[in-house]
Amino acid sequence: MSYPLELRRYRLTVITASLLVGGAGGFALFAAMSLESGTDSLMLVLFAIVILPLAGFGLFFVPRWYHRAGHIVSSTSPIAAVATLTLETDSDSTSLYAAVSLPQSSTKLLKQVAVLRPKWDVRSSLGSTLSVQLYVDPASSRLVAISTEHGLLWCMPTGQVIQVNRAA
Repeated sequence: MSYPLELRRYRLTVITASLLVGGAGGFALFAAMSLESGTDSLMLVLFAIVILPLAGFGLFFVPRWYHRAGHIVSSTSPIAAVATLTLETDSDSTSLYAAVSLPQSSTKLLKQVAVLRPKWDVRSSLGSTLSVQLYVDPASSRLVAISTEHGLLWCMPTGQVIQVNRAA
C-alpha cells in the first residue's frame, strides 16, 4: 500500500523540518565539542540533547504513524459517529479540532481531537453537527482518521484512545 495521498505534503514538510532541526542539533553538538568547557558549551550540549530526539520523532515516528493510519483506513470498517468541527486561531497558528460523539454514548463527547487541516475548505462545516465515520486502530484503540462527506480528516499523532463497542 502506498502512502496516503492527502498526507504526502505533510510528511515531506515534517521530514524536511526534522532534518533541519536535527542538523541544528548536530551543529550545536559539534560546536560544543570544539569549545572549551564552560557555560556556552554546556548550553549547546543541552540544546542538542533536547532537539535531537525531537528531530528523530519527526523523522521516524510521524511518517510511520501516518503510514499505519493509511493502512487502517484501507483495511478496517469505519464506525458511525457525529462530530462538530471547530477552528481555533491564536497569534501563531490556526488549529482544527473535531468534537466526536459515538452513538452508543451520545451524551458523552470525546475531548476535542486535533486533526490536520485538509485541502478542502472546512469553513462551511464549522459548528454544525456532521455525520462522520471513524477509523480506529484495532491494536491500540486510537482514533486515526475521521471520514466526512468532504473527505478525510487525519488525526494528529497519536490519536485519542476511544472505547468502542463494535457490536453496536
